[in-house]
Amino acid sequence: MLCLAVQLFEPDLYWWGKMALLCYNQGCGQCFDPETNSDSGCTYHPSVPVFHDALKGWSCGKRRTTDFSDFLSIKGATKGKHNSEKPPEPVKPEVKTTEKKELSELKHKFQEHIIQAPKPIEAIKRPSPDEPMTNLELKVSTSLKEALDKLKLSLGNEKK
Repeated sequence: MLCLAVQLFEPDLYWWGKMALLCYNQGCGQCFDPETNSDSGCTYHPSVPVFHDALKGWSCGKRRTTDFSDFLSIKGATKGKHNSEKPPEPVKPEVKTTEKKELSELKHKFQEHIIQAPKPIEAIKRPSPDEPMTNLELKVSTSLKEALDKLKLSLGNEKK
């Protein structure tokens, strides 16, 4: 593939009369001259990208980021020659279409018995405001009593 970015934006890097090729190594994407392609001209990722939850990174490194532009700027760890061959497209698994089911199968599915929660027996009625009030029994836990005793002691020491 002819590298148009080099022609349009960096004409001094374009080799007139020669083809500048695009490197297809993962994480590189630079244009290069195939005649001067050295063994350490390309820094790339030898493995596949990893996308887990919101984190993005490369399986060959430990760095993970949430920002996609930061992910794209992660430098590769492997040096080698630029690669002008486009990698093959990953094979997509065939999606099997659902077969048309017979009408008798569908009727059976719609006639399933659905279990519902039981209905409440009777709503609780609020007592009349005319009824006499009753005092509730107070229950204070031992941990609350201990905390109150400590508070009384600390307040007593501050006053003295």
